Amino acid sequence: MHILLAEDDKNFGQVLKKELEEERYSIDLVQDGLQAVLRFIDKPYDLVLLDIVMPKLDGINALRIIKKISPQVPVIVFSGNAGAEKMQEAIQSGAMNCLTKPFKMDSLKDLIRKQIV
Repeated sequence: MHILLAEDDKNFGQVLKKELEEERYSIDLVQDGLQAVLRFIDKPYDLVLLDIVMPKLDGINALRIIKKISPQVPVIVFSGNAGAEKMQEAIQSGAMNCLTKPFKMDSLKDLIRKQIV
């Protein structure tokens, strides 16, 4: 499974990437929403993980663009400071699930596994 991960916190992004690679997923890590959209245009992904609060283009707008390009791709969003309103907006924009940071890695892995079946 090829996953696009957009996370502006370098350390957290690297931790997520390492954890998911241990599960045998192929991870491309970018650090803002604009990079996420550009990478998505260039390459097909099985799943997208988006932080909501990012520079250049936030996760909600990146989600909307990605869903216009590929409506069927599953997207999971997460944030530590977006609030319930932004999380609801993400669901309405096509996110399959929202996680609040800090979240348990097992919760994320379970959501990803459900997309494989």
